[in-house]
Amino acid sequence: MENLRQLGKYRIAEVIGASALATVYKATDPEPERTVALKIHRKEGIDPRITASAVAKFKNQMLAAERLAHPGIADVYEQGEDESVAYLAMEYLAGRGLRDFLTLRLRLGLNDTMRIMGQLLAALDFAHANGVVHRDVKPANIIMLLSGRLKLADFGIALIDTFDIAQAGAVAGSPSYMSPEQHSGLEADRRSDLFSCGVVLYELLTGSKPFEGSPDTVGEKICREPYRPASELNPKGSSPALDAVIARALAKKPEERFPTARDFASALDAAFKDGGEAQRQASAEEPASVTVRTEDSTVLLSASLRLAVEDLRAIETLLTLQVGPMAKLLLKQTARTASDGPVLVSMLAKYIPAEANRKTFITAAMEKLASASSEGADSPTVRFSRNLIDATAIEVASKRLARYLGPIAKVIAKKTPGRPTDLRAYYRQLAENINDPADRARFLKDAGYEK
Repeated sequence: MENLRQLGKYRIAEVIGASALATVYKATDPEPERTVALKIHRKEGIDPRITASAVAKFKNQMLAAERLAHPGIADVYEQGEDESVAYLAMEYLAGRGLRDFLTLRLRLGLNDTMRIMGQLLAALDFAHANGVVHRDVKPANIIMLLSGRLKLADFGIALIDTFDIAQAGAVAGSPSYMSPEQHSGLEADRRSDLFSCGVVLYELLTGSKPFEGSPDTVGEKICREPYRPASELNPKGSSPALDAVIARALAKKPEERFPTARDFASALDAAFKDGGEAQRQASAEEPASVTVRTEDSTVLLSASLRLAVEDLRAIETLLTLQVGPMAKLLLKQTARTASDGPVLVSMLAKYIPAEANRKTFITAAMEKLASASSEGADSPTVRFSRNLIDATAIEVASKRLARYLGPIAKVIAKKTPGRPTDLRAYYRQLAENINDPADRARFLKDAGYEK
């Protein structure tokens, strides 16, 4: 399947995700002309029971899709199978899962958190009104598009009007986000989804889940144990008013939770508005840009680098094209530790999943920095730590680096600071631009500076 180029009418472009049982491809549907995500489950050599479950989930997602035409819910176009594979054609979402934000330890501001929760609850309210319970609401299934909008995806284990074609009567979901009734093997209704939303809200506010542990123990905690209020973990970002909303969402008994997603959203909005001075101050302090300290028209990012505001915004724009709304947070976080321009760009590039897109970003961003630095000696817009290595050694380094990065390696080798007395440190900085650990190690070994 690695070399698959066509499946029925779908033209395969590239792999965008894979597991032991399935592969997700970016593909083109010729009629109508559109890009799709094509999830393919191979049957050969797989336990027939696993295959049957996968096909059932595909069918379940189609049943849900027939009811759920909503801007906050990912579309599903077609499900099918033959003797060798089962497949599902879905809307191609150019964005990143909310899980990526949380994995990167990016603390979203209150405004962003409320916006995400508002969109999520609106999508669920529509699904519930149409007789569909998701049953697996979690950050990985919440996709943040490049536009900043949210899409709820993967209704594969959804409960549809109390009939679950996927796993009727079985426990289904992701343990840390499942409601007490799901862990107890009881029927899940819309209030189970709202419990999961409460977990997501808590994680957005604090950076951790309310109930942590192994899959074997987390269920016991969810069913019986209390959790620490979010305001204890994040006093500036979560008020007692928000604690009260979370407490109702995470109630052990379904009847004690919000009856609908709309009620949850209304309570959350009221708590945000009435959250007290500390919360309003935290909201007001959310940066409108990624600036750290401004001097005239420049921004001092670290001790050795200063960028013009327009150049900084240009880099943010380039990054936004690749990773969406998380670009602002990534740039702010990375700028605090970047020693110079090329290091800043290479550190940001690591957050771009596709290699081709990484190279596109690196090329454009480095061209921007190079253009800024050549504006003249009187312009203080960019300051790099000096590269004191002679031209011959830089040329050798750039050729070694080009095997992994292509033509942009020459710019990176020249702009990366270094001293001839410490080439090991110079090469290690160059290696940080190589995303694959094995390639990074090979680069250092070939240069004679393996760790």
